[in-house]
Amino acid sequence: MSTKSQRGVNWRLEEDEALCKRWVSVSEDRAIGINQASDTFWKCVYQKFLENDPGISGPERRTYQAIASRFKTINQQCFLWKTCLTKTNTNPQSGSNLYDVDVYAKTIFFNDNKPPNRPFKLYHAWEILKDCPNGNYINGPPTQPSSGVSASMVNLDDDADDITMPGPRPE
Repeated sequence: MSTKSQRGVNWRLEEDEALCKRWVSVSEDRAIGINQASDTFWKCVYQKFLENDPGISGPERRTYQAIASRFKTINQQCFLWKTCLTKTNTNPQSGSNLYDVDVYAKTIFFNDNKPPNRPFKLYHAWEILKDCPNGNYINGPPTQPSSGVSASMVNLDDDADDITMPGPRPE
């Protein structure tokens, strides 16, 4: 008789936020940093996550593998969202405003995401990750080396990536 792994309890918004904050905390800590083995990095994130437990305990407690897996999903979705915002900002329609940019980015995400027809639901995580204080990194596509956390990083502080709308239209 084979034993199938059971799907864990769905992640709550508070847990996602706690995970993102702990990831930022560990990755921005110069004493710990991200230039270490993936296992070591995630165990450190896990320890910080448990120290600031957002309410999960007992048999439902997350493992360090579970938080690494969840962050991979968050990271992929936030990277796609950033890409959609960049596409939208690169070629804004005449007369568009920030609301229009957001709607257009949501449409791109909805249509281009794999599988398609899924809206972006991680605004709470995006708000934390887009403003990382010491580098503002969100990993690129999900290919990661086994020896570290990420080989490709995107600098969210880069002026070319900032969403800016043109000034008001001339009369």
